Formats: sequence, C-alpha cells, structure tokens
Amino acid sequence: MHTLYRFLVRRGLRLSAVHPTTLIGLPGTISRDLITGRDCFIGFNARIGPKVQLGDYVLIGPGVLFTGDDHNFRTVGTPVIFSGRPPLRPTVVDDDVWIGARAIILSGTRIGMGAIVAAGSLVNKDVPDFAIVGGVPAKVIGRRFESEADQDAHRAALATGDFERRRVARKKLAPSAP
Repeated sequence: MHTLYRFLVRRGLRLSAVHPTTLIGLPGTISRDLITGRDCFIGFNARIGPKVQLGDYVLIGPGVLFTGDDHNFRTVGTPVIFSGRPPLRPTVVDDDVWIGARAIILSGTRIGMGAIVAAGSLVNKDVPDFAIVGGVPAKVIGRRFESEADQDAHRAALATGDFERRRVARKKLAPSAP
C-alpha cells in the first residue's frame, strides 16, 4: 500500500529525482527539483523550496520549511518588495539527519551527517556532523555521539547498510464494551 502511495505522490508532484522509498506526507509544497536518497520521510505540511538535496535516511518532521535566501534589503531608494533576491544557493542535508517539527532551514546551509535539528529551530549556518542544534538561530546544544569511535562505527554501518530496521508495532485496539 505504501509503495502505491509513494508512486502516486511522486508522479502527482512530478518529482523525478525522489527515491522510490521516500515517503511524503501530504498536504505539503515540494519543489519539483527535490533530490532524495533512500528511505527518507517528509512530514505533513512540509514546504521544500528549490535546490534542496536530502541524503539517505533523512527524517523531516511536520511543518518544516526549507526557504530561500533573504531579500536585497540594502538597495538604497528601492522598497524591499521590489528589491529582488540574491541567486538561490543549494541546501544539502546529509545522511541520517532528523529535523524536528516546524524547523526553518535557510538556503545555502549544509546539515551534516547524523545531525539533529530541534523542533522550531532556525538553521541559518552549517550544522556539523553529529551535532544536536536548537534555538533561533540554531546553536550546538549537544552531540549525538560523544566519541570519534562511535561516529566512525555509525558511518561504517550506514555505508554498508549493516543496521537493524525497526518499525514501531501498531497496537490493536480492543473492542469497546457496550
């Protein structure tokens, strides 16, 4: 069932560079040039602008916004609404990244491998590998793995696909009593 849904969403949104295993929650707004790796999830109401590339195993929460650069607001004698925008820079999200609900990712940023972006954060600068960032603007608040050995082991597991794929078991509801 998910396979058919994924196919219909990719076809309906004309997403030719989205991997067949990517699951997109609708409604949402996704640019046609989105590129994704394997096993990505894009939550409901996500808005992904142009020039965004997602690695493998990326998890994007509901309401996340990937948006463009700023306006040219420093043009003397021109109202901001007419000032135009700078050229759009690509945004790259590396493998195994989790972006929490309603985070805002500005274009031209890179979110490193294994990073976690807290819900509601504003990412306006690059995020290092395995960093946990949060806030407005986002700042490093922790590390996903403390040791280099753990980071290297995690990289190796992702590269070889040698990891367990866990799914949350759905609980069956007991029939209600009359």
